[in-house]
Amino acid sequence: MPRLRRLLVGAGVTMTVAGLVGTNFGPAGADTAVTETATGVVFEDLDRDGVRDATEPGVPDVPVSNGRDVVLTDGHGRYSLAVDDQTIVFVSKPAGWMVPVNDVQLPQFYYTHYPNGSPYELRYGGIEPTGALPASVDFPLHRDDSLDETFTALAFADPQTRTPGEIEDLAVDVIAGIVGHTDASFGLTVGDIVNDPLDLFALHNEAVSQIGIPWWNTPGNHDQDYDAPTDENATDTYKATFGPTDYSFDYGEVHFVLMDNVEHAGPDHGYRGYLSDEQLEWLENDLRHVPEDKLVVIGTHIPLATDATTSTGVNTVNIADLFELLETRDHVYTISGHDTSNSWQMYMGPERGWFGPGAFHHQVLAEVRGGGWTTGPTDARGVQAADMADGNPNGHYEIDFDGTSYTPTYKPASLPEDYQIRLTFDGGWGDEVRVPGGPSGSAGFAPGDVTFHARDWIGGSVPRPAVTANVFDGGERHTVEASVDGGAFVPMTHLEPSNDPYISVLHSTLTGSERPAAPEPSSHLWSLQLPRGLRTGEHTVTVRSTDPYGQVSETSSTFEVIPGRP
Repeated sequence: MPRLRRLLVGAGVTMTVAGLVGTNFGPAGADTAVTETATGVVFEDLDRDGVRDATEPGVPDVPVSNGRDVVLTDGHGRYSLAVDDQTIVFVSKPAGWMVPVNDVQLPQFYYTHYPNGSPYELRYGGIEPTGALPASVDFPLHRDDSLDETFTALAFADPQTRTPGEIEDLAVDVIAGIVGHTDASFGLTVGDIVNDPLDLFALHNEAVSQIGIPWWNTPGNHDQDYDAPTDENATDTYKATFGPTDYSFDYGEVHFVLMDNVEHAGPDHGYRGYLSDEQLEWLENDLRHVPEDKLVVIGTHIPLATDATTSTGVNTVNIADLFELLETRDHVYTISGHDTSNSWQMYMGPERGWFGPGAFHHQVLAEVRGGGWTTGPTDARGVQAADMADGNPNGHYEIDFDGTSYTPTYKPASLPEDYQIRLTFDGGWGDEVRVPGGPSGSAGFAPGDVTFHARDWIGGSVPRPAVTANVFDGGERHTVEASVDGGAFVPMTHLEPSNDPYISVLHSTLTGSERPAAPEPSSHLWSLQLPRGLRTGEHTVTVRSTDPYGQVSETSSTFEVIPGRP
């Protein structure tokens, strides 16, 4: 029995399916809504014209949903679902099949039934009236035999542009480096597509479409109609462009689920991370048709959980309800964005309420926009560095899938792909931060700037010289080691969340728009005290990071020990 119906039955309430749909899909406060039945066919579009011809067969066993109920097409591809006057009907694309995409690569897998349009006047328009329900709501599919169990997806978090100029920065800094340099089959964005002006959706989609692959989306808090009175219609303008906010699709052995976990509290009342009973019921119904041995990848905008804060704006308050629906599954991976100060990887177990067969891996992605499109030093292209407050460069992800296994790889924007670690040095007399040169060396920091004095290791009150490594996208299961002058690699100490020294130095040194985002505690810093007895002259420290997937990153930097003391 679906979750919401269990709650209703447990409370002594009896409802028919049609009554349930009619009561819950309308605007807040509505007692009744016009309930109809949508029927149609999911068919193989042999000539790819989007229209079902007499010779084009139906496709059986395809999930079709009204946003709560999920049914499978029969042997002739037919389905039937209850709808009311605010319903989006959609298919969950099966593996081996593809839906059409429009001229900006947005998948066309849904039909919007809002006969009267959005029930409120919204600044950015909402949904225009769609008219009467067609006699048959059909969905075309075409075969996609190019994908097997091994494929790659791109993942964006928070492009979050405010102006056409910032969309141009996105195009130059991130998209240009991807075009022609990826084998990804599709991409997805986990919210904050834009940063409030919803009329930028069209420009954003045009920019991202240059990558040339289908692109799936889900909304963030900055993609909402802020003037909507309640959560029910807070994503109407989003829906007018992208379709449903909660949906699923399959590639290979992976079931992707994108969900809107931003609950809008009305104008001037903010939001929280939350999944409604209706959303959870849909997910339960959706997963009923997904074999237990498949990998389930869930994308939301707001993180499911964080160790850094208990804020309801940065955590999903009813994560336990989500855990309940997933707890029998061996393979679950979730990704989010939203946190503009930090990125992290969490592996949750019973201590966090997860009792599934394996660790629950939740990853919050480094942002496409980093610390903001107008922060940080400007390079020769006229694009600002936009480093995040935790020291991560801005960038995107490539996620490789092989059956139910996955390997996410962070790709820093406009920097070498192997640039995954930044080193800084501190300690000694004065305990100042020393920043070596490198791919993101800036503000006058040049190679060879790092020096220590021979006496910097002497004296109990003098902090012993140390090297700090910011391992971009690092997590608690990373192994981080350091070697000095070609010696044996030794483990570095994973620090409690603290400010990245690099960002701290830039923030205190630079002014105006060149100044980066203010530093905030980073969860992926490691440190090692430099060995005693180093001779005067140049030395090399090498840091090696091995992530949970066996990917190894390595970087080296030199420092000099000079005679005496300051």
